[in-house]
Amino acid sequence: MRGDRVTLTTDIEALGTRHKAGDQGTVEELHTGGHLTVRMDDGRHNFPTQDEVTTAQR
Repeated sequence: MRGDRVTLTTDIEALGTRHKAGDQGTVEELHTGGHLTVRMDDGRHNFPTQDEVTTAQR
């Protein structure tokens, strides 16, 4: 999953930044419990769970 492109399936706010469903990014880390660190295309990080993303179409 690391390095995979993903699309958010729900709105998520993290570190004071809100990303909306449909925004895309790249998985940087996979954590215990299904949490991810995703570098969004705007350069900011977000921390969705695996059930809050889908694999992006390339």
